[in-house]
Order: sequence, then C-alpha cells, then structure tokens
Amino acid sequence: MYYKLFNNDTEYNFYNINIIETLNNKHNINEINFSNSYLTQLPKLPINLKILYCHYNKLTELPPLPINLDYLICYSNQLTELPQLPDSLKSLYCHNNNLTQLPQLPDNLIHLYCNYNKLTQLPQLPYNLKTLNCGHNKLTQLPKLSINLLYLYCHNNKLTKLPLLSNNLKYIELKYNKKKLIKYIIHCKSLYNYKKYNKYKYIYTLNDLLNYTIENYYYIYIIKYYDKYNNF
Repeated sequence: MYYKLFNNDTEYNFYNINIIETLNNKHNINEINFSNSYLTQLPKLPINLKILYCHYNKLTELPPLPINLDYLICYSNQLTELPQLPDSLKSLYCHNNNLTQLPQLPDNLIHLYCNYNKLTQLPQLPYNLKTLNCGHNKLTQLPKLSINLLYLYCHNNKLTKLPLLSNNLKYIELKYNKKKLIKYIIHCKSLYNYKKYNKYKYIYTLNDLLNYTIENYYYIYIIKYYDKYNNF
C-alpha cells in the first residue's frame, strides 16, 4: 500500500506514512491522498497543505488542520467530530461518518456534504455556500439559507418546514421528511418564480402540491421560468 503526495504538478509515491514531514521539508507538499488505506489515524499534516484526501479509512478523529487548507475530503470514516476548520476551506466532504455536530463553518465554504451522519442541527451557514447536502440525518429544522445557495439536499430527515428559499436556487430534494413539509413549501415566496417537476417530469402548480405528501413527491426540480410577460 502506498500514499500519494503532490507538489504542484509533481507526484510522489511513498510507503511509509511517517516520512511525510521529511518530504514536506524538501518538497513543500500541497496535496496528500491517504484514501483507501485502512488508517486509524493521520500524522501531522504539512503546514502548506491545500488538499487532503483521507476518505475510506477507519479514522475516528483528524489532526489539527493546516491554516491554508482548501479541500477536506474525509467521508466514509468513523469520525465523531471534526477539528476546527480553517478559514480558507472551500469544500468539505464529511458524509458517511458518525458526526453528531459540526464545528463553526468558515465564511469561504462553498460546498458542504454532511449527509449520512447523526446531526440534529446545523451551525450557521456561510454566505458563500452554494451546495448543501444534509440528507439522511436527524434534522428537525434548517438554519437560515444563503441567497447564494444553488443546490439543497435535505431528504431523509425530520423536517416540517423550510426557511425562505433564494431565487437563485436551482435544485431541492425533500423526500422522506414529515408530511407537513409540503404544505410549508408554498409559503416560500421564491417558489412562485419557478416551475415544479417531480421525478416523472410532470408539471404541478402550487395548488397541486398541496395534494402530495413528501413520501410520494420524491424530487422537486426547481427551474427558473421565463415567458413573454414575466422575466424572473
């Protein structure tokens, strides 16, 4: 089994995880791939690291993260908590773990995948967030959503209502929540600017939505609607 280090466009393969610090002193490592390695812990990480892949292992915790880290891919482990996240972080993939809460999210975060955990609530969401996948948790409500959010996956939770949705939203997935949720959807003013589709591509009006429960209304594709009279 070997691991991969990257310095810009140069790739280094190594077999001893303990020599990372030595390699970093010589090559200024900015990307490491520890994935699929059966690891139970990680070594001290290079200070200039930008991208960390450590998915598909048996990690229960992570070491302190470098202050310049941009991408953290740590899904499919046994993590119960995450360390403090650096302000530089843009993408966090921590799905399929045992997380019960998330730390404070950095303002620069754009993509958050925290599905398949044991979360009962989410922290305040960053203004720049564009993708949120929090499906398959135990959430009963969502925090305020950013106007920049484009993709929202909140299926398989215990939601009964949603916060206001942005006019910029392109996709939302709601299946397997509480039945009350579908009645709250029509109160989201932004949805008046969209056509709604279910997985069979049938078009429904807002009144039609009232006749459906979350269980059989599997997907709602939200697509901006244009016609010769209105330009939303």
